[in-house]
Amino acid sequence: MTTSQKPSTLFWVIAIVLLLWNFMGASAFIVDNFFTDTLASTYNEEQMAAINATPIWSKILYGISTIGGLLAAILLITRKTKAVQAYAISLIAVIIHTVYNIGFAGAMELFGVGEGLIFPLIIIVLAIFEYWWSRYSASKGWLK
Repeated sequence: MTTSQKPSTLFWVIAIVLLLWNFMGASAFIVDNFFTDTLASTYNEEQMAAINATPIWSKILYGISTIGGLLAAILLITRKTKAVQAYAISLIAVIIHTVYNIGFAGAMELFGVGEGLIFPLIIIVLAIFEYWWSRYSASKGWLK
């Protein structure tokens, strides 16, 4: 393991952006799972039925991906090497959850191409970036 080095300005900018992004994800998870009534006005009956029929294991993966991502972002901003493992766990959960939603739950048919396909794929790309960035930051000695 390399010795701890002073992180670049880019590290801090990316760490703050990732913290905000993951805070939004964790907030979405909380609203989607604990304040479902507030969603009723934004979705039609078929969409709400699908949301309410989501298997518990998928909801758990959603929680792991978002809360885990937020924890990873906090670990990254505090320069802890555990951020790498937390981002890895979050990434795995994101991929499994997204594959289920797109491939088996019919997200694209229910929510359209943007919300049902493109946005989830962007989330996967960002989760891959988060994992890569944490590994890169660790290799530069920015994490302890």
